[in-house]
Amino acid sequence: MDISVLGEALDTYVPEIMEHCGTPGLSIAVGAGTEVALARAYGVADLATGRPMTVDTAGPTGSDCKPYTGVAALQLVERGVIGLDEPIEAYVPVVNPHGQRPITLRDLLTHRSGLGIGMGNFDRVPPPPLGEHLRRVLEAGRSDAYGGTMVPFWAGPVGAAYQYSNVGIAVVGHLVELLNPDGVTFSEWVARHVFAPLGMGSTAFPRAQHPDFVPAELLDRRSTGYATLPGMWLPLPTLYPGDYPAGSALTTPSDHARFVLAILNGGAPVLSSDLATQMVTPQASGGTLMGPQAELSVGLVFNVFGGEHPYVGHGGEYPWGWTHFTRGWTSDRVVLVISANQFDLGDFGLSDRPGHAAARLVAEIVTAWVHGADPRPRRTLAAGRSFLAGLLVGDRLTTRLGIASPPSAEDVARVAEGAVVSLPWDAEAFRQGVGEVRLTATPLADNAATVRRELPGHELALLARQLGVPGLVTHPAGGTGARAAGSGGGQTAGSADAASGARGAGK
Repeated sequence: MDISVLGEALDTYVPEIMEHCGTPGLSIAVGAGTEVALARAYGVADLATGRPMTVDTAGPTGSDCKPYTGVAALQLVERGVIGLDEPIEAYVPVVNPHGQRPITLRDLLTHRSGLGIGMGNFDRVPPPPLGEHLRRVLEAGRSDAYGGTMVPFWAGPVGAAYQYSNVGIAVVGHLVELLNPDGVTFSEWVARHVFAPLGMGSTAFPRAQHPDFVPAELLDRRSTGYATLPGMWLPLPTLYPGDYPAGSALTTPSDHARFVLAILNGGAPVLSSDLATQMVTPQASGGTLMGPQAELSVGLVFNVFGGEHPYVGHGGEYPWGWTHFTRGWTSDRVVLVISANQFDLGDFGLSDRPGHAAARLVAEIVTAWVHGADPRPRRTLAAGRSFLAGLLVGDRLTTRLGIASPPSAEDVARVAEGAVVSLPWDAEAFRQGVGEVRLTATPLADNAATVRRELPGHELALLARQLGVPGLVTHPAGGTGARAAGSGGGQTAGSADAASGARGAGK
């Protein structure tokens, strides 16, 4: 796989993706084998000053740091300090009132402790020490979401089902703090035993992303986060998660890629091969923020996806200004990490809002490259977009209405020349697209074959969104029947790994 080809594709697509999604800045790293092979940054880290986004710009990970916490805990398992299947209540008094059995470390790392969804217990001031914070939260027994009025603190019995929990991962962090043989804080243990061995010099896992807890040089490199709505970029005040082992880390995509590559390559120098393998292979059925889904799997913290090119994923959001995305192909040993200074305020808890959409559209491009395809567009994006518009017009003037005769060349030319468009336009490509559509004995299948031949799935994913017809990618009968183009499956999987992080401290 030629990494320079991927770089060319990203340089072509990413500016259009950011424009479409309203993303101020985007930083990307791709790791291949054992090294970070490509790093790119686009747009700005701060809209007010114009400070550019660079590959050294740091950003909050939100829930994408949960695997750091998982590795820290598994290091104690390696040292014989705690067992993966040992009940934790001897160390932290967390007892599920629904029973069936005590909670284990494995339950927490697979989100099967019975603890329900929470936002991360954010506040406008840095949180107290972790033990004090968890004592208050566990005694209150209420979710922080909408003041405890929306979801239960305990969602069900231990081990019964996947239920994503920030509090659960905070408990894992507290176990690390209580039991580590160095007698140091959670943040210090992770710095010494995870970040330092991997050379992650631009990463910190503080109690709070605040001057009292983060080196000034790193905090100065942090991008400004924006809460977005269409046409609006709002720099909201900084918030701090009390469940901080679930979402308070700060890193660069290149640093995070080094971490994930280490796990995919057997764990060294931070984890044994056996435990690293367990992290990225199915341990139980998984789910998303919306709850359990039997077709999804979870390893230890990571979400696990099968197929010809199996991969693991996670992601995160930090309210209200940043999105983080990770995908790692386990057999191919390729990692993609994306950081954006955007958290869209619409469609809360779903993965199709702009911040997530930007990351998933980039992931489609990298996925095509991992699968051995040339990810560069086959024609200019203006021509591709115009061609797709032509296919849609051709469908509406013929096959959709069952009309056998095609529109005349004069009619098509009149439309192309009289079109008023807000995006770059290619009239000739539009005419070609209209001319590709005919009423046949199997029009949906034939139209889908045309789309598959002319528009690669990763390109269609962007163009369809730009034209306001994203259903072309996933709907079997949508427009030209483009699900056969092969984009649908990738989008579905992308939604799952983007959605299965945390609310608040995570997603």
